[in-house]
Amino acid sequence: GPCRPPAAAPPGRAPRPDTAAMADKLEVGMSLQARYSDGVFYPATVAAISDSKKRAKAPVKIHWPGYTDASDEWYSIDDLKSKRLPKPKAKAKA
Repeated sequence: GPCRPPAAAPPGRAPRPDTAAMADKLEVGMSLQARYSDGVFYPATVAAISDSKKRAKAPVKIHWPGYTDASDEWYSIDDLKSKRLPKPKAKAKA
């Protein structure tokens, strides 16, 4: 049969995109862009991905190439850009 990922929530109960599901599309070591504190997206790599509830808001640890691991930061999916991540959809007018 078709392989379906295990549903984290009962069907029909996910009004917002599931951050954990989005993080699943990323892999440690892959390149993406992360929004720095100045609001600009810079190239970065994925250092770690957490499925901890405590980290649900910022599940992806970013490493800045050329910097030490001390500069690594936890990021939310909203502040990351990758070909693997769906683009934020504009809210459709009902």
